[in-house]
Amino acid sequence: MLPWTKEKRINLALPSLRIDNFSDELLQKIASVRQSGLTFAAEAGTQRLRDAINKNITEEEILSSCRTAFAGGYTAVKLYFMMGLPTETMEDVEGIAALSQKIVDLFYAMPDRPKGKSVSVSVSCATFVPKPFTPFQFEPQDTADLIRAKQQHLLDAVKTRKVRLSWHDPATSLMEAVLARGDRRLGAVIYDAWKRGCTFDSWGEYFRFDRWQEAFAACGLDPAFYANRRRAYDEILPWDVIDVGVTKDFFIRQDELAHESVPTPNCRQQCAGCGAAVYGEGLCCEKR
Repeated sequence: MLPWTKEKRINLALPSLRIDNFSDELLQKIASVRQSGLTFAAEAGTQRLRDAINKNITEEEILSSCRTAFAGGYTAVKLYFMMGLPTETMEDVEGIAALSQKIVDLFYAMPDRPKGKSVSVSVSCATFVPKPFTPFQFEPQDTADLIRAKQQHLLDAVKTRKVRLSWHDPATSLMEAVLARGDRRLGAVIYDAWKRGCTFDSWGEYFRFDRWQEAFAACGLDPAFYANRRRAYDEILPWDVIDVGVTKDFFIRQDELAHESVPTPNCRQQCAGCGAAVYGEGLCCEKR
């Protein structure tokens, strides 16, 4: 792909890069035609929370990747975070601002930084949406009011114009959580919302949350039941009828470890006993 894009003078941009495999070689390749934006998935603002969500990356790895980008001539990076993750506190939210400030300070401390240019750190905070077939399928989503409070807290914690913030609309994230973990009763809500004119909802100018609220009320359902409620481990979930090869017990164990901020090693290093089938053997990894 890269030889072809270079020959055709086509710029190749990557939407998001893993912190733990970013290198000088990769930087040179993606900038071979012209520099495009760099987005790093930092995930969370503190090490405790990164451990809780099982993202085995350290602050030094994040800073090292940004240092590599700056040394390669970049003056702007974008950091992707999740807000509202299980066990998140306001201190974790402050950690997003603190880490962003460290990246700004890193740029100005580099003796070989691009001269005459300033740094720009864009921080994008998506709202956590719990999904089926994950350890966090049991977790509640933060309420819209709490998400707004965290967004304001982050805004107050940023002390430099070199850091720019963006985030998702809490109402949109609420609908994502409702539809992600909904049951068959939501079919009537979706149909009612459509009759009220809800179409192309992923486009902000068309999204009418008030009409969705009317549809829920007409069908006698509360969105908070689907989005903001913690599920008991023994609750029968709408998707339990589907076998994805990973056991529910594994998801429960992983959720418990998340609340202890204990990460799980990569399965290439150590089997975590998820129950997934081993191809060619017909045995789950717990029985190997």
